Amino acid sequence: MLEIKNVKIGAGSPKMCVPITGKNTEEVAEQANLAKQSLAEVVEWRADLFEESEEIEDIMETLEMIAGILPEKIFLFTFRSVEEGGKRPVSLKMYHDLCLSAASTQKVDMMDIEFGKVEFLGRKFVQDLKIQGAKILMSSHDYDQTPEDATIIYRIGVMNQFGADIGKIAAMPHNLQDVLRMMNIVSRSRAFNELPLAIISMADLGKVTRITGEITGSVLTFGSLEEEQSSAPGQIPIDELQFILETLHVKEQQMNSHPL
Repeated sequence: MLEIKNVKIGAGSPKMCVPITGKNTEEVAEQANLAKQSLAEVVEWRADLFEESEEIEDIMETLEMIAGILPEKIFLFTFRSVEEGGKRPVSLKMYHDLCLSAASTQKVDMMDIEFGKVEFLGRKFVQDLKIQGAKILMSSHDYDQTPEDATIIYRIGVMNQFGADIGKIAAMPHNLQDVLRMMNIVSRSRAFNELPLAIISMADLGKVTRITGEITGSVLTFGSLEEEQSSAPGQIPIDELQFILETLHVKEQQMNSHPL
């Protein structure tokens, strides 16, 4: 279990995260204020969607503005590469420098670091981010398919070895079997390590994985502030998501009980 700002990630229902997807400072500020009023425990800034400037200094100014609006929310910084579903190409050096700059502000509670980038940048990159106080959500996205279970479990193991605080696996299902496999991944991976996991099967077919985390073991779920502000296929508006999670919440004594 991971505790940030008195929020226990991994206890009870999966914690809700909403993305800020604005293209400019005005849109970002408007969405940050909406997120402040929302029930989401975590707010993610998708900095790759920010089109106003590509200069690191300008991006950091916007980051600090968001942090100022959201002092009580867990602030997750993400720059998603094109290879993993993002909107802007980024060199390995730019990714490295941008992430280190974001961490060095010490305004970020969590950082989404792509598994594919860490394979090149190495363990020291992760350690340098964590020294600044940021928790690491290490992510892997497959927008074309759902990999074999062995491949997913291997990635989770490497994430754990690299020092991730949470592992995130998101994949596109082709059929119901893909969705069911993803729902069982946390249970299967527990034979190898205890890394907290956020597991998402994308698109409409995979929506069920966004609401069943409490029983499947997925610790985070991603909703949207409004339907047009989603950052990935299948995200559910946050108010609907919160209602469904509350409805599906399992009381602790029932979770711990076993049938005779």
